[in-house]
Amino acid sequence: MKTVVMTGGTAGFGAVAAKRISNTRNTKLILGARDNKNSTIDILPLDLARLSNVRSFVQSLTKKLAGTKVDILIMNAGAQFGNTRHRTVDGFESTFAINHLAHYLLLRLLTPSLAKNATIVITTSDVHDPKHVPFGPKELDSEALAHPKDKSKGFGPGIRAYASSKLCNLLTARAFEAFTDAQINGMQVIAYNPGLTRGTSLFRAWLGGQS
Repeated sequence: MKTVVMTGGTAGFGAVAAKRISNTRNTKLILGARDNKNSTIDILPLDLARLSNVRSFVQSLTKKLAGTKVDILIMNAGAQFGNTRHRTVDGFESTFAINHLAHYLLLRLLTPSLAKNATIVITTSDVHDPKHVPFGPKELDSEALAHPKDKSKGFGPGIRAYASSKLCNLLTARAFEAFTDAQINGMQVIAYNPGLTRGTSLFRAWLGGQS
């Protein structure tokens, strides 16, 4: 029996993936999500906009696992806003906090619960690369990403924040794969880039939501 833990499995292509995973033989899927309405999949409450909630999710998950290790960790949830004025309860810019900080914390807290030869999947995007997308970040300043002061009008700041968060996701994948524990335990890290996928709920976050 393989145990899979996933974020971003209640909407968009994540919901399709979650359904297929849950229907796979000898596989147990646990989703971390804010909404568990009309779901036949096992869900534990998780609000990525609250770092304290990430910690409580890990505590609940660890209790639920009762010593069982996580074979696959999929970090797919994401948000995109039309500007950088949104803040989480912790005071961080929401795109950076939800897409990067929360998932980074989740990965580090769950590392002791990952099985030998576990697989970690992080959803990335082409937008991180300025060679392919002109608004991609040319450098990263963690302080500026966490507390941006860009007052530009239009969607530019929001798009740049999203692109930067996706670069952070890619760098997290590379850094964790080089992590001593990951190498010793034969863990595999996959930075999954689905490309432009129409019909998902990502853009609903421009109105303040999270997919």
